[in-house]
Parts: sequence; C-alpha cells; structure tokens
Amino acid sequence: MDQPLILDRYRPLEDLASGGFGDVVLAYDTRIQRRVAIKRLPLPQSRFGPRTTPAGLAEARTAALLNHPAIVTVHEWDTDSDEAFIIMEFIEGPSLADVLDEIGALDLDTAAAVIESVAGALEFAHDNGVLHLDIKPENVLLTRDGHPKVADFGIAELSTSTGHGPAVGGTLGYMPLEQLRGESLDERTDVWGFAALCFELLTHANPFASESIEGAVFKAEIDDPPAPSEFDSSLPPEVDDILLAALSIHAFDRYTSVAEFAHRLLAYLGDPAIGRENLAELAAEFAGESEHTQADWDHVGLWDRLIRFGGLARRLAAGLASAWLVWSGIGVFDLKPGALAGAAALAAVAGLLAPGLGTAIGLLAFVTGLAFGGFYVLAGAFALAGGFMWWFVGRKGAALSGALLTPALGVARLAPAGSLLLAYEVTMVRATLLGAYAGALTMLASAASGGRAPYLDIDWRFFLDPLATRVTAGGLRELLSTPAPLAVIAAWAAAAAIMSLFCRFASRAAAVGGGFFGMLALYGGYSMADVIARSLDASATWSGELLLPHLTASSILVVLVIAAGPPLRAEEE
Repeated sequence: MDQPLILDRYRPLEDLASGGFGDVVLAYDTRIQRRVAIKRLPLPQSRFGPRTTPAGLAEARTAALLNHPAIVTVHEWDTDSDEAFIIMEFIEGPSLADVLDEIGALDLDTAAAVIESVAGALEFAHDNGVLHLDIKPENVLLTRDGHPKVADFGIAELSTSTGHGPAVGGTLGYMPLEQLRGESLDERTDVWGFAALCFELLTHANPFASESIEGAVFKAEIDDPPAPSEFDSSLPPEVDDILLAALSIHAFDRYTSVAEFAHRLLAYLGDPAIGRENLAELAAEFAGESEHTQADWDHVGLWDRLIRFGGLARRLAAGLASAWLVWSGIGVFDLKPGALAGAAALAAVAGLLAPGLGTAIGLLAFVTGLAFGGFYVLAGAFALAGGFMWWFVGRKGAALSGALLTPALGVARLAPAGSLLLAYEVTMVRATLLGAYAGALTMLASAASGGRAPYLDIDWRFFLDPLATRVTAGGLRELLSTPAPLAVIAAWAAAAAIMSLFCRFASRAAAVGGGFFGMLALYGGYSMADVIARSLDASATWSGELLLPHLTASSILVVLVIAAGPPLRAEEE
C-alpha cells in the first residue's frame, strides 16, 4: 500500500532494514526525482507527554553532514512531531556484511582497498571533530562500481540520547571497554572499532561478539583477544601485532589515530588498486542479484514526478485567481482597458510572489465591486465568508485559490470534481472548508451567469463580466429564494471531507473509494435540495437528469487524476 509522504516530500517505496537505531526505508524524492534512503529514529516522550528533542541531535546532525567521497552523503536531516529523519543517498550495492556472508574473509588486496577507504573516511571525520562510534560491516556500503562508503556518522551519538542504543551508541562486538562502560571517548575509540572491523575482514570472525553488554565487557576486559593468524595462518605475523595493539583494552595503549594504525597495517596487506578492481567485480555480481529493480518505482505516480513543479503551479493558480478577482471587482468603475489590465496584472504578480497577499487583494477588490454595484447583502456575505476562508486557509499559501477557481470547471460540466480534487492533498478540516466554499461559489457563479437549478452550468462569458447586473440580480434572487442551496453546500463539504479522509491512506485504491462515496454524498445533497425546492415549488428541479451529466464527467476526471498517482499526502499527526 502507498504511504503518506515523509516531510511532505519523500514517497516511501520499500522497507530496507530495521534495528536498534531505527528503521531504514527506500523512498522517492519527489522534488529532485531520485531514490534516497531514509533512516527513521523515533523521538522520546517527556514525562509530560510531548516529544522531546534529543540532547545529541545538533551534534549528530553536524556529524551526518560530513562531505567526503568515502562517506555516504546526507541530503537532509529533519524532525517532525515524533521522529528524526536522516535523508541519505541510496547506495544500491551490498554492505560489507553481505559480502562477508557471501564469500567469507577478503583477500589481502581487497581488504587493503576497503581499509584504505574506511580509514580515509574516519580520518576526515576525526579532523572535523566527529567520532563514528559504530564501525561495523553493516555500516560500510559498496556503490555499484565498488567504492566503499561509510554510513551512519552521528547515529550512535543520537541513539544514546534517544534511548535506542546500548551503552554509548555502537554495536556489541565493535565497542571497546570505555564505550561499553559509558566513559569518555576519543579518536582511539574508533581505532578499536575499526580494528575489530579489519579483524573481521581478514578472518571472517569477530571474537568480541556478544549477546549482552555484560558478556561484551567480560570479553573486552578479561579475555585476551586471539591473534588473527589463529583464524588464517597465511596472514603475515606483523598483522597480528598491529591489530592486537589497536585492540588493546586501555585506550592509551592503542594507536593515537586511525591514520597511524591504517598506515602500519596497509604496509603488510596487498595492493589497494587491485583490490578496487575486485570490489567493482563483487559489486557488479551483487547488483545483478539486487532486489531493488524497476518494480521499486511502481508506487511513484505522475503526481510524485510533477510535485517539484507543485509550488509553481499553486503560485500560478493564486496569480490567476487574484487577477480575475481584481478584474471583476474594479470593472464596475468604468476604467479604461489599459488601467483595468494593469491592475489585474499587478494582482497576478502579487499572487505569484505572495499567494496569501494576492488573494487578499483580489477578495477585497471583488467585495468592493459587489458593494459598488449595489449588491450590499451579497458583498457583506462574501466579505465574511472570504475573510474567514482567507484567515484559516488562504493567508499562508495558495490553497484558497483552488476553491476560487472551481467555478471555471463548470464551463466543462466538471464543477463537482472540484470538491473532491480540493481534498486530494489537504487535511480533512481544510478540505471541508474548501469544499463548502467552492460549492457556494459555483452556485453563485451559475446563478449570476443565468444558470438554473441545480446551478452547475456556467456560461464562459460570465468570467468576462461577472457583475452584469441584469443577469446577476435575477439569478441570485432565484437561487436564494429557498433554503435548498444549504443542502448543496453541506454536500460539497461532506464530499470533500470524505475524500480527504480516504486519502489519508495515500493509496490509489483508497482515493477511488473516497471519490465513489464523495460522489454519493453529492448526489444525496442535491437530492435533498430537490426535495426542499419541490416542497416549496412543484416545478423546481435540482437533481435527476440535469445533475447526472455533471457527476459523470466529474467522476471521469477524478478517476484520471487518481490513476496518475496516489494522493500527495504528508504524514498526519
């Protein structure tokens, strides 16, 4: 099932891993049009209920933003109400853990290539004041061309402050004694973890692995670590001495830096250049077996691919709505065409640059035009409704523009689709307000253009001169002669609320269900309006054959929109 967007941007595609430091998902970045890996770490709750920001978040964010060829790139780091999100480049190749499980210990050339790259990443991090604290095969990934990259810088520190990691972050089997005990740490802590990784690369064994912190402390403090040559007698004896020195119990007995340790160790290993060729071959073999094929993109619809243009589209809509409102409102003042067009153009620019401001200018101009045209009651009602909608929906974005432009769909008999499409990517409360407002505007526009019940037909010429008083006055009187419009407004609001509720599941199937039940709500509302109107005037007709063409055409449009992709819904609290 499709899932809501993460941070209003990332479409989850597949779960990649789950562990003590949180879950990792493969996702599609709808703005940059690429796949990313997202690590999700739940944030703890305070005693009083609200989520708290981890103490190590700032330090961990700094650590994660290291920029080095051998470090997995972090594109973004953010939080919402209950999770921290680390947005990383997606490395499609295997981890060293996968490689070791498949082929066992690495030959000296391949091990040298890995150790050289990992040492470079750690040295760069240490030069920038960052410790990794969780060096292990799972955190070293191979790109498709075989380049090793170290992942999860800063995650161990963050995991400690959120209560997700044992001791001070890290993984049992790759933590020295001071880390297991929660004592102060420095670069020599990573030297020990890196040495444990090198031990495993050369022997496919980790003598420090344990199921508990107590067991790991015992192995680190009491047991003497075995020499690597006990697992592979072909290893040079100097490798034993170098690795055992780096794995000393006390930090002051170890090498003072990763660079010094790696320099000494690499002198007795193979040729890194040959090793890099071997890694490229290994990565190619794993790439052929990769589960992340084109099928991963099945959940990526057209709207996901177009969402990067969403902001521009909303601003264009706001500009168009603002320009039309100003054009219509001040048109009653008999201005010269050039002045009228100039005012509309300025409103369009305001809507493009600041949608909330442009919409406010447009609404004010339109209300002024209504009042100047003698429609005092309508001007007051429009001012109250428009002001309410602008304050709660439109002042911080372009959402209100969709409702303002919905009457234009009536020219093509598609107006009812507006109530459903407005709800496609907004929360239920906002959808309900927008649906009710769009329904009221559609009926008013239809009546003002000479339409009759069920007030869905809109003459395109209405948009050129919406305040033509002879047509407007008579049509509005007929529309407002019964309480039937209230049933229609309620139906539009209900349809939008239903669609929004179903779209919370962020799947095409759920959106289809929302569209179906939303259309039923619309039909029920118009039927109720028909009953109300007929009870007052036997000749009045609000539904039946006059309504069905609009609902049919709107249903087709809604289905086409849904087919283009699942709803663009952010995760909701």
